[in-house]
Amino acid sequence: MSETTSLVQLQKKRGELENELSSTTQKEAALEKEVKTLEEELAVQLEEKIRAKNTVVERLESTRSDLERRLKELREHPKPSQMLEEALAKEVEPEEEPVEPTEAVDNDEQPQQTDEMKEKHKEDKKRKWL
Repeated sequence: MSETTSLVQLQKKRGELENELSSTTQKEAALEKEVKTLEEELAVQLEEKIRAKNTVVERLESTRSDLERRLKELREHPKPSQMLEEALAKEVEPEEEPVEPTEAVDNDEQPQQTDEMKEKHKEDKKRKWL
């Protein structure tokens, strides 16, 4: 009888092991499926981030191109107001300056215009042309 008891115990043990193997196999399949799903979700999110970054890069490249084009145009064809400013800056002969308020000197010397007043007058002339 001990052989039959031993045989029954072995068969019972084998059944438990087969059930455990089946359970482990099912768990493995479920985990593989879950990992695959997570990998797919991760890939989708990465693709979305890449598309968003590419959009930002395209906008920046477009902005850069526009700015480079505008800068080139300005260098090749300055606006009339810029040309006038350049002409005024290069002006060699100053026009006759109107008499402006002057500082009086205590010891009866001729009054002298201050540098600030001269600068102000030059700025006023530039503004008239603009």
